[in-house]
This record gives sequence, structure tokens and C-alpha cells, in this order.
Amino acid sequence: MQLKVTPIYGSSANNNADGEEPLEWLSSPVPSCTLVEYAGTKVLLNAGWDETLSANNDDVTADAHNRLPVLPNELPSDIDAVLICDSTLSSLGALPLYFGASKEDKFGRAPRSLSGEHTTKKNPPFLATYPTVKMGQMTLYDHHASLSLDGVHPGYTLEDVDAVFGKDSFHTLKYSQTVYLPLDEDEQSSTTTKTSTSNKNKLLAITPHLSGHVVGGCYWILKQLSDDTEVVLVPNYHHAKEKHLSGCTLYKFGVNADALVTVPGGPRGLLGKLYQPPPKKDAKEQQHQKQIVHYNRGKAILNPPAGHRSESEIIENIMQALRRDGNVLLPVDASGRVLELLLILDRHWERQRLSAAYNLCWVGPMSINTIEFARSQLEWMNPPLGAQFDSQRGLNPYRLKNIHICSSISELENVIEKSNGNPTAVLASGASLDHGPARDLLLKWGDNSDNLVLLTNSGRCVPRGDVWAQRLRERKVGGIVKEKAKSVVDDTTATAGEADDEGKLLGMALSPSDVSTYTAASQLLYQWCAAKASGEEMADEIGVDTYVPHRAPLAGAELKAFLAAEEEERRMKKADAEKKAMMQEIELARGRLRLGEDTETGVGTENANSKETSSGPGGAPSSSTTTSGGGGTTTGTGAVSPTRPRKKSRFNQDLFIKFSKPVHMTFDVREEAVGLGQPDAVAKYGIGESIGGPGDNVVEDDYGISVKAESFVDIVTGVDPSKFAGGTGRIGEEVTRRGLGFGVDGKPAVSSGGGGDGDNVLNEGEDEGMNEKMLEVADLSSGKGIIRGRNGRQPIKVSVIPRRLELLAEIVYVPLEGRVDARAARQQVRALQPRHLVIIGGSKSNSFLLGDALRSSGPSAVSSDNNAVHIPSDGETIQLTVGHAAYPVRLLDTPYLTQIEKEEMEAQEKEIEPVEPYEAKIGECTVSLVDFVATGKKWAVDGSLVLAPRRQVSSLKQPSLMLSAREVLLTDLRSEVIALGMKAEYSALSGYSQLIINGKIFVRKENTSGKLDVEGPLCEDFFRVRSLVSSQFVTL
Repeated sequence: MQLKVTPIYGSSANNNADGEEPLEWLSSPVPSCTLVEYAGTKVLLNAGWDETLSANNDDVTADAHNRLPVLPNELPSDIDAVLICDSTLSSLGALPLYFGASKEDKFGRAPRSLSGEHTTKKNPPFLATYPTVKMGQMTLYDHHASLSLDGVHPGYTLEDVDAVFGKDSFHTLKYSQTVYLPLDEDEQSSTTTKTSTSNKNKLLAITPHLSGHVVGGCYWILKQLSDDTEVVLVPNYHHAKEKHLSGCTLYKFGVNADALVTVPGGPRGLLGKLYQPPPKKDAKEQQHQKQIVHYNRGKAILNPPAGHRSESEIIENIMQALRRDGNVLLPVDASGRVLELLLILDRHWERQRLSAAYNLCWVGPMSINTIEFARSQLEWMNPPLGAQFDSQRGLNPYRLKNIHICSSISELENVIEKSNGNPTAVLASGASLDHGPARDLLLKWGDNSDNLVLLTNSGRCVPRGDVWAQRLRERKVGGIVKEKAKSVVDDTTATAGEADDEGKLLGMALSPSDVSTYTAASQLLYQWCAAKASGEEMADEIGVDTYVPHRAPLAGAELKAFLAAEEEERRMKKADAEKKAMMQEIELARGRLRLGEDTETGVGTENANSKETSSGPGGAPSSSTTTSGGGGTTTGTGAVSPTRPRKKSRFNQDLFIKFSKPVHMTFDVREEAVGLGQPDAVAKYGIGESIGGPGDNVVEDDYGISVKAESFVDIVTGVDPSKFAGGTGRIGEEVTRRGLGFGVDGKPAVSSGGGGDGDNVLNEGEDEGMNEKMLEVADLSSGKGIIRGRNGRQPIKVSVIPRRLELLAEIVYVPLEGRVDARAARQQVRALQPRHLVIIGGSKSNSFLLGDALRSSGPSAVSSDNNAVHIPSDGETIQLTVGHAAYPVRLLDTPYLTQIEKEEMEAQEKEIEPVEPYEAKIGECTVSLVDFVATGKKWAVDGSLVLAPRRQVSSLKQPSLMLSAREVLLTDLRSEVIALGMKAEYSALSGYSQLIINGKIFVRKENTSGKLDVEGPLCEDFFRVRSLVSSQFVTL
């Protein structure tokens, strides 16, 4: 069976360490997407994206200058499933780009939940665990909020995220739950995939297992149903236990796999080299690592990450900064590794009772939503957390009573103000330090030497893909292009000059050509690594390029284009509203006809009764009948026609008392009609009136009156819902459900306020400011970076400007990434012993070391097979032949005889004696040594091959085989020898280990082959030792 693995982007062999700007700065794993073709199915492993990959890369190709992956314009369309491993951007960041709802975009596909007349392609099913779906949604919302509030388009819209995470998109699985591909139609329409009762026409079984790293993280095992061949996909995992997560179960379910697709482990770049020992005295290696001074007596500068050691270092650094009255900034992700930090710090604050002296806060747009999801997902975390919840009367481990959870910087400032300015440790989202609350706090606290910036995750220390793409475009034209960049460095010189005049921006202005190609977190981490590599302390002042937010009135061509787009959007909304109202009236009219209502009401009825007959010109009788229904009139002339009879109702109306008709709330005078919750000064439609002209009638049936709820102001909050929810009646749901609409006290920002029939009417006082803030958030969430003008104000453009800052704060890196390091990855591969190893992601040096670890210990070391390790590059397809070549057979006890042997047996009149194979029990298995030959026949019932034993002439010529249930260790033999009353000394030498018994008998074991030799004089002790060694095996 052929297995094809094709990295679409993000492979480890794609980068180039040579050039003017080597990728040694890059320590994070590149977002990846890999196509796996196996057992007649095609699956995508992850679809990651972050700032590393530029979404605007039409004219950017992979060449010698571009050492970053190129995001393809489109993914393969004939995909059976997309496997998502965890909730990080590196695993699912590209889902809204490729599978979102934007059909005009080049990346757009139509999700199954939005399939319509314009749908040309349908999304494949997404397979993931439940926490991955929920936390991944929070991650994408947080990333979108951080960029859009700075006026930067994130590359996708919130509608794209909603479409990807719709009810018909994701299939949530539990650990060890199996789903079979291809999915049936009824399975594709279900949110939760159920195990199919029938495996007919199924080709592949897919099962997720615990991988650690983040809550809900999993690796995937693909099993072919025809021969039980297994392929293990492990793009990211963590082998060790943590506070909130158990270790990876790869050692249980991934042993002796036919193919293992994994990562080499550990960070790349300069940070990865600090974990490596000094190179051997090779000129090439010394040139490669000449920038590292190995001052640590021949050892690696940094020890491999360990959970308990990292926790103590984090707490120690935080407390040192707080005790000197400094603040601590910890850049974190939105919903992944932050959960581990929260538990560590909350428990330390609880044990030491630090809440009165120091503040501990968590700031992020989605922090409130994330913690609610975390509290409901304890069954996916470490079992002690669930036991704690059960034993302590329902006290959730994530109640976090020592942590202030804030959704904005303004809430954080209020917390600090209420504590009289106590030193504060803040976990802020925006780990790249280019956007989000973490960037805002860096600008605020970076100029104080008492403060501390503590980096715990190098996974978000990434390059700026947009800047890289712009530099490549400049190189193609032969020099620096003197025009405005198309990315986040737009309008740098103009806006910077205006801002400098106002004195509102920090740092020094930068031209587009001087902007760093790496995020602020990458720059800080690289300078920390450079100081460690040189054996020196970091400088007191550290220069870093970051983005500073800026606002300016919209003017010129941009203003004209914006106003034209607003007018077009308003016109389209009006047309849609008219179409919707017309369709509603049509449906109501159909309802009246179904219920048998009389179509003659109001003034039309009186006209019909008063004009039953009349005399026309010429004495000819004529009739004119006018009926009114729904406000319209119809006039007919001709023969006498009686009034249209009332259609018989399907219901016996005498049996019902129509309490649903609130006639007492019908208003006769329109000017005095006031709706519930509306101010008296504003005339609104009454409960008993429909929306329309003054002569409209009440639309009613046997069940009551048609009322449009969106025409009323909410009676509790006093807010017009049409402002934020598009007239759906949901108060601010489109904003607050994504975490963008929370005020200072944690409640929705639009917590109170009056109504009004205009979109731009706001309340006075504090409510007016909060309402305006909500409107700004709603405007910026579109990704255009423009705040609409209200109350006579001009539209405002929000953007970011690259600035050069000099940081005085202390910079420290303590790894708490929850990723397997390079040494642990090599140990895992040696233990798993896969037949084929495919390495994706990570650094090339660690990839080569991982391959060498398998070659030196796996089956390829004995067979001299160098084709067991594969390191593909982007777009390169690796074809592997996997499978056990298993066939059903039937064994006979009659020996196989040739024609000559049969004639000899007949001439000698001898009978053919059956052969009974000898069976032995080893542990739970029954083994037998057989010597069979194929007879060339098949069993008629099931087509299995028929095998017969060879004829045994003499039992002395038969080979013997010694088997053991486990590896025989000399240390175990030593214990048994001592139990027999003999002395034994164990020693390990080069190439072998030995056991000296009573000073004269030697038991040697070779390290490579495991062969055991017993040597010594022929005495009673020798035979006792030999018998003891032989008892460890079963002889066949």
C-alpha cells in the first residue's frame, strides 16, 4: 500500500540558513499544512497560519531569497477530511482564509452551512476534539480583535470564523473515539460524529489520542481497515505531565507504527543552538556556530526545559520585580498555554497570600469567554483537577479568586487604581508584542528599569510575513521601491510627521525600509539569546521596533471612497430590508388565506356594502365592488357580483377565547402611540399597529397580531438593538459574543442607555462614552480600520506606525512552551521504532539528529536501510510502501511431499505421519516454530492459501529458536544469582556488559545484538548459571 506525504507549506527543509538575514532569529515552529494520501483517501493535517505567512503574496514565489513558506492560493479540493491537532494558530489559523464565508475572496470556499445558489465548492469535514473547537474559536477571535482594533486587516472576517465553526462544519471527537472515512451524508450533517455501526465501504479508521501541549490537543492514528496498517501523525506533542495536562500517550498507541510523521522537537535558530553541546572540532561546524561561546565547560549553555524548574524560575523572576516596586508583563496566547500559567501563579498567590500586596491580572479580549470554557472542560485536563473539583464541594480549579480577569486596558487601569497603585503582574494576550494588550503595556511600562518583560513561549516569536513579502517585491525591481508599502507600514512618513507635531507617539520614526522583518517579541528573544551565547549580560537599553497605534481624520481620496462605499452599503441594506418586508407581507397574506380570514375589512367593506348596485350609462345595469385587504383596493366593473364570501375557517372559533389579541393595547390615534421602553417624546408604533403608512390595517389572525420587535427599544437596557445586531432583536450580540463589548466592570459596554430612532443618537454622560466605544469596536471589527463619523464628526482612520523604542525594562526568557524538546524527541523515536519516519517542521539540524537516532537504533541499523528517514520540502511528495503483506492461510498437519517422495512412500508402503507443531506460552502469547511450504492451492470457502509442513527426516537437523518475553538484563540475573547463594559482580564496559559469578564464571552481553555468552570452568556452578540463563528463554 502506497502512503504519500506532501507538505504544502511549513516543512523543515524549506528554510535556508544562508544569506544576509538568516532565519536564526526564527525560533518558533512555522505554521504547517500537510497532505496525506493513504488507503484511497486524502486528508489534510492542520491548516495553520499566523504573521509568518503573508496572505497577500500574488507576486511572491519561493526562491533563493524567500526563505519563508509561501501561502498557496488554494488548497486541494478533493479532500475527505481536515484533521486539526490543537487550538493554536499554527494548526488552524488558515481555516477562515480557505474555508470561510467570503465567496469573492480568492481563498473563499462556501461552508456547508451556507451552501446556496452561488456555492461552487463545499468544505470538507473538520475533525477535532471539543476543546480544540471552542478554544480555537477563541484564538481566532482574539487574533482578529488584536489586529482589527489597530486598524490592520487580519486576513479574514468574523463571518468567516462563524462559518468555519458552524454547526455543520466541525465533527467533535473524544480521545480514542474512531471515525471511519469516507463519511456518509448523514454523518457529514451531524455536529458530533458517532461511531458507524457498519464499516461497509469504509477505507480508513481515524482515532485521536492525547498529545498534551494545550487542552484538547491530539495526535492522529490512521489505520487501514484491510490489513490494520497504522500511520501515526504527530505534528506537535509534549511528553511530560503539567499542572493542567497529562503527558502524551504516544508510548502506548504509537509503538512499531508503519510510518511516523512527526517533528524533530525543540526550538530552531539561535535559541535551539543554545540547547546543543559544543560541536566537534570540525571547521564547518565551528564556522556554523562561531557566534556561540561555549563557556559552560563543554556543556550546553541552556539545560533542556523541565516543568518544575521553569515554574520556580518564573515565580522567582516575578517576585524579584514586584519586590522592587516594578510591574511584570507576561505576553501569552489567548486560550492555550495561558491556562498553565494561570494555575501556577494563582496557586502561588494563594499559598503566599499576596493578593493584598500585589495585583495579578489577566487581560485579553476573549479572557472572560476562555475561562468559562476552561471551567467546563476539566474532563479533558489532568485527572487531579477533576478530583479536586469532586472533593472540594464543587470548587472549580479555575475559579481563580486571586486573578483579576479584564477584557481591556481600561479595566486593568481601574484595578490598579483601586489597589492604590500596587505592583502588578499581568498576563496579556498578544504574545508577538506587535498588537493587542501586551503591546500596549510594553509601550507603557518599557521605559522603567524596575519593570520586567517575561517571555515564556517562543512559539509566537515569528517573522513579519508582510514585511518579508514587501522586501521581496523590492528586490525584484532591482532596488528599494519608493512608494508606500501595501502592508502594515502604510502612510508611515505622513502620519508620523503629524503625530510628532502633536507629540503623542513614542520612540523614533522609521522608514519602511528600516522596519524590522521580525516581531517585537522575536527581537527581544534574539537579543536575550545573543547575550547568553556571548556569556555577557544584556545591555541596559535595548532597541526594538514595534507598532504604535495612531488615529487621524480621514481625508482626501480615502474619504471619498469610504463615503461612496457607505452609501452603496446603505442602499443595499435598504433594498434588502424592502425585500424582506415584502416577503414577510406575502407570508402573512398566505397565512390569512390558510386560516380562512375574511379579506374584506375596514373602509373597503363599507364601500362594498354601499355600492352593491347602481345604474350605469344607457340604463345598463352595472356593479362596482371595492375590497380592501392588507391596505390595497381592487375595483371591478361588469356584471353584478356579490361580495366575496368569507372563507370557512379550519378551526371552530367558538371553542377558543382569543386572549392573544391585545385589543386593549391598540391605539386609535397614531401620534399618541408609544411603544414599550421608548421615551415619550419619540412617536413610535403601537402594539396593535403594523409598520407602514397611516392607513395600514392591523395584520392579525386567530393567534394574535404581527409585531416587529426590532422597532422597540429594549425595556431593560434602553438600547436600540438595530444599532448592533442589524435589526434582529439581539442586544449587541454581534459584538459582545466575540468578547469585544465588555465594559470596565466586566459587563457589556452597552449596559444602559436610551433609545432613539437614529443610528447616531447616543445617551449623555457616561453611557454616551460607553455607547460610542461600542460603536467604534463594531466599526473596527470589519477590518477596514475606519471609525464612522457620528454627531457631525469626521470619519477617523486607525492605523499603526513602526517606531524605534529604547526599552529599559528587564528582559527574561523562561521556557514554558509545553513542546517536546529535541533530546526527548530522539528518545521517543528510539522507543517507538517506526518502520518509516517522515520529519516535518522544526530546524534542519534537529531533523538530521532525529533521523540519525532512528538509523542507529531501529531496524534500519541492522538492515543498513537508509531509506527509512525522509525530510521533505514544501511541495515534495514522499511515497512510502507500507503494509504487512498479510494473507489468510490454512495450515495442514500432513507433510508436503514431492511426486518422487510420494512414489517412494507408496513403494515402501509407509504411512505419512502428521506433524504436530510444538507450541509454547510466552506471556500472553502462544508461539510455535513452524517450517511450512505453500502447496499452490487455495481454500474454496474463503480463498485462503493452504500451507503444509515440510517432512522432518531427523529432529536433530531442525533449527532451534530461543525466545523471551522481554529483554534479559544482567542486573535481573544478578539478583537471581545472589538468591541462589552465589556472589555476583556487575560491570559495564565498552561495547558489552558482564556479570562475574564467584570470580570464575563470566556472563557477557553485547550491547548491539543482545547476545549472551556464558564462559567458565566445567563445574557445578557453571551448569547452575547456564541453567539459570536458559530459563529466561523458551526454546522452540
